[in-house]
Amino acid sequence: MSRVPKVPTAAASAVLQTPLLKNLMGIFNLVDASAHNLKKILKGGGSVLIYIGGIAELFKSCRAEERLYLKKRKGFIKLALREGVDVVPIYLFGNTSVLSALKHGPLATLSRKLQVSLTWFWGKYYLPIPRDEKILYVVGKPLGLPHIEEPTQEDIDKWHAVYCEEVRKLFELHKERVPMYKHKKLFID
Repeated sequence: MSRVPKVPTAAASAVLQTPLLKNLMGIFNLVDASAHNLKKILKGGGSVLIYIGGIAELFKSCRAEERLYLKKRKGFIKLALREGVDVVPIYLFGNTSVLSALKHGPLATLSRKLQVSLTWFWGKYYLPIPRDEKILYVVGKPLGLPHIEEPTQEDIDKWHAVYCEEVRKLFELHKERVPMYKHKKLFID
């Protein structure tokens, strides 16, 4: 019986350096999301999972809309082009509805500044237990990125736009399958 290889998930450096949090998150096979570290993994023939989204999405998404802050996040496309690896768009439905977060006040400001969440989360029974809501993980088709050792800004912008459009298509195609998302709109800022 063949085993499916464990693909590490990239996480912000701050998460991996936070006491207790780094130990708790260790069970998820997290690796540092720095360009240097990701390049090393890819050069070694490995793959890495990068969930687009972070502190900004945590504080800006709500039960009525999803927000992805992607317009300025192009480093993963540049790295993929340089290393000759493909990018597969994904979307995780439910991540903004199973838990609520305190989005205002000093902890929210500090979280954004440190780029690690230092806020109160709650769900079921107002405890940090996820609500019983459907979660759906959808995977698109590989984009077919070319290998460009020194991509121009035009190359990066072109493939980034393709990625954003594919994420939008995944959202629109599958949102009806998750009750909380049927009427949600996706904004890519």
